[in-house]
Amino acid sequence: MAENQRRSLIQDFNLDAPYVTESRRLLQSLARRDTAEGSRVYLLTSAGRGEGKSTITSMLGVVAARVFHKRTLVLDGDMRRPTVHTLMSMRQTPGLREVLRGDVLAERAVRQVPLLPTLSVMTSGVARHSAHEMYDNDRFRDVLEILKPAFDLILIDAAPVVPVVEPLLMAEHADSVLLVVMAGRTPVNLLRRMREIIEPVAPKVSGIILNNATEGLPYYYDYKYYGYAAETPKRKGGGSPPDGLSAALLRFGSTPGTGAR
Repeated sequence: MAENQRRSLIQDFNLDAPYVTESRRLLQSLARRDTAEGSRVYLLTSAGRGEGKSTITSMLGVVAARVFHKRTLVLDGDMRRPTVHTLMSMRQTPGLREVLRGDVLAERAVRQVPLLPTLSVMTSGVARHSAHEMYDNDRFRDVLEILKPAFDLILIDAAPVVPVVEPLLMAEHADSVLLVVMAGRTPVNLLRRMREIIEPVAPKVSGIILNNATEGLPYYYDYKYYGYAAETPKRKGGGSPPDGLSAALLRFGSTPGTGAR
């Protein structure tokens, strides 16, 4: 299926779908837990690839905007294997890369999602150099400070924390961190390594999202297909979306000490 024919999460949104119900529950849990602390910026990461973090981040953004009517921004911080622009059927540029290079103002890289005016996206942008060379931690902090007043909720889709360093640096500037784990598939040694790596930001970890989907993630995207060695992902052919993910797509956990063993 051609990229411009692929349907987005917005087009196939079904309020009664099990994964939407689980997303609503998770957002409500976060609101009850974090409202007193004023948390508005959430970073989602995983131990490795194939956990479903990009789809979960994007779906949480859709639900927050459409169901809870929050001014929501989904920021694609995974500059190595960006996915959000595909899930939202948006152009990849301008995005975070261009902002970090100083080519585009942060406000100009934020685009409203068609059909859902309360949801905005900052895509990854297009690579000129490697993500490691281009990432500027101070500049990323400044970008968030510029964007925060305009939104009730910012969701950052970060790269997996074990293979690369940027997610841990980005987490310093988030209010809260959510860890995505694929139940029954994420190796225990990888979880242990993730726990060691995130120790500096452990107080920010609000919970674990347990992804129990067993047949792959929505529609055209199969995260098992990709590695993190190259900057631009290959893409599989499309297909019609399934009726929905497992009803156990999202499970709100506790902390890495109790949930990721």
